[in-house]
Amino acid sequence: MSLYFFGSSGYIHAKAVLAQYLIKDAWQHTLQNGQQTPPWAWADTFPVATLDINGERLYVLSGATGRTLAFAPGHLQSTPLPGEQGNSVITGHRDTHFSVLASVQVNDVIAAQTTEGVSYYNVVSTRIVDESNVSVIQNTSQGTLTLITCYPFNGLMPNTHLRWVVSAKRMP
Repeated sequence: MSLYFFGSSGYIHAKAVLAQYLIKDAWQHTLQNGQQTPPWAWADTFPVATLDINGERLYVLSGATGRTLAFAPGHLQSTPLPGEQGNSVITGHRDTHFSVLASVQVNDVIAAQTTEGVSYYNVVSTRIVDESNVSVIQNTSQGTLTLITCYPFNGLMPNTHLRWVVSAKRMP
């Protein structure tokens, strides 16, 4: 039984890494022709942005569903894209792409690229909240980037009720 769980975990991680190559290619097509390009023929999502966080580039897919998050961080569609006015919310798994959030500190700079250009954000806080705390996704009048993942990092229990939230303000 433990071999099954070990193999299953390895499969999920490998799928997330391989998907990044396909998503990167779709993102390049999107930038070149201005049309939303799915990363594979049967995909029900497409890349909408990139994030550069502490030297790591992450590709962000449209939608924050479980299926999307299996491949990359997902943009909460009810929020503006990075670079737009308001609170742009992006979620991801703590044990794959958003594991990088464990090292994010106040005053770090995050670069977010969309088809409209690159915006820079200064991290103003990191905090732990309960999953029921929806105040972190509420819209703002400022350019804000909110990154959310499960907490604790390296936790053994799935579906924890805690969330690690990184809040950043757009730099002029």
